Amino acid sequence: MSITHNQEGVFTIVSMAGRFDALCAREFKSVISLLLEADKKRIILDMAQVNFIDSSGMGALVGGLRGVAKEGGEIRIAGLIPEVHTIFELTRLHRIFDIYETTAAALAAG
Repeated sequence: MSITHNQEGVFTIVSMAGRFDALCAREFKSVISLLLEADKKRIILDMAQVNFIDSSGMGALVGGLRGVAKEGGEIRIAGLIPEVHTIFELTRLHRIFDIYETTAAALAAG
């Protein structure tokens, strides 16, 4: 998996591509920690290029959300492909994350 990030106004957009599994969960957690240290608390996860997610990836997302929320921030998720969106629904995590069709929609939501 590759993870990059850039600033867009008050939001940091974290773009992810590939498989989000146990091998990548640690890298994701590290990126979130670095963003929080830099006082970047409003995050949009662009997951349009994530083609697979397992329980480790889901756990990393929940852990990231907890850490960001603890600091008064938020995480929005954008661009889930149908297969990954189904995993969010099956695990009921679509109820705790704000999910948008595109990064532009997540940005426009305020």
